[in-house]
Amino acid sequence: MNIGIAMTDPGDWTTRALIKSILAHDAIPVPFRLDEIDSHDFKLSGVGGMDEMNEMNEIGGVDGLDEMSGIIVRDVGAGAFEEVSFKFDLLRILSERMRVINTPESIRNAANKYYSLHLLRRSGVPVPETVVTCNADVAMDLLDELGEIVVKPIFGYKGIGIERFRNDPDRLDSNRNSIEELLSERGVLYLQELIPMKRDLRVFVVGDRIAGSIYRYASCGWITNLSQSGVPERCVLTQEQEEIAIRASSAVGTDFAGVDLAETGNGSVVLEVNGTPSGKGIFDACGVDVTGDVVDRLIMGF
Repeated sequence: MNIGIAMTDPGDWTTRALIKSILAHDAIPVPFRLDEIDSHDFKLSGVGGMDEMNEMNEIGGVDGLDEMSGIIVRDVGAGAFEEVSFKFDLLRILSERMRVINTPESIRNAANKYYSLHLLRRSGVPVPETVVTCNADVAMDLLDELGEIVVKPIFGYKGIGIERFRNDPDRLDSNRNSIEELLSERGVLYLQELIPMKRDLRVFVVGDRIAGSIYRYASCGWITNLSQSGVPERCVLTQEQEEIAIRASSAVGTDFAGVDLAETGNGSVVLEVNGTPSGKGIFDACGVDVTGDVVDRLIMGF
C-alpha cells in the first residue's frame, strides 16, 4: 500500500512523523510536493524530498499518483493566487480517484477565517464576538464598544499579520490611521474581541476523538503560536472543551484538525480551526505522536 504525503518541507517534524507512522502500519510512504505533479498524466516530476530523506530506504518510489492508495495532506504551501488555486484543484481531482485527508474543501474552509466562522456559528459552536467589514467606521465603533480588539488576516497562519488595538483617547487618530491602512492593504477587516489571556489551548482532533492537547503560553508579548516562540505544556481538557473541539472540527468538515480554544469566564470559545496542523507541540509537551491516529483514520476509510 502506497500512501502519499502532500508536503512542502521534507524536514518538517510532522512530515517525518507521518512517514514513520505509515511505515509502522506496514505501508509505504510517498512524500511529494503538489507543484511536482504533471497534470496531464499525474506523474511526479521528481518525488519531493526523497533525496533529503534517503536514510529511510523504505520510502516508496512511484512514478504516478494513481499508484497511491490514499493521500494525507500535511501542507499545501503558500504562493501566488493561481498557484495555490491550481494545487487545490489538483487535490480536488485526486480526491475523486482516492481517499484524501484532509479534503481540499475542508482545508479551504479552515483556512478562510470568515467562512469557518460562519460554519462554526451555524453549528452552534461558541466563538468570540467577531465582525467582518469593509468600513473603517464600523471597526472604530467596535473598538469603542469593546475597548480592545484584534484584527486578523482572513487567510492568515502562524499568528502572522495579527494587530492589536486598544481604545485610548490619546491614540484615536493613530488607531484610525492604522485601521484604514490595514483596510487599504486587505480590502476587508476581520475584527475580533480581544480575550485577555496568557495561554490558549491547541486540541488535536482526529475524527470524533481527541488525539492530544496542549496549552500554548506566550513567551513574550501576547501571541501564543509555537512558531512565534510560544511554549507548549501538557493540559487535561474538560468534557466541555472536548465536545467543543470535536464539534468545531466536524463543522468545518476536517478528518483531523488543530482546534484553538480560549478560556473565558463563560466557558471556552473557538478561536480558529487549522486544517493542516503540526503535531510537534503535542509531542514535545506530552510525548504523544498524533500522526499515528491520522494514518489510522486514512486506512479505516479504505
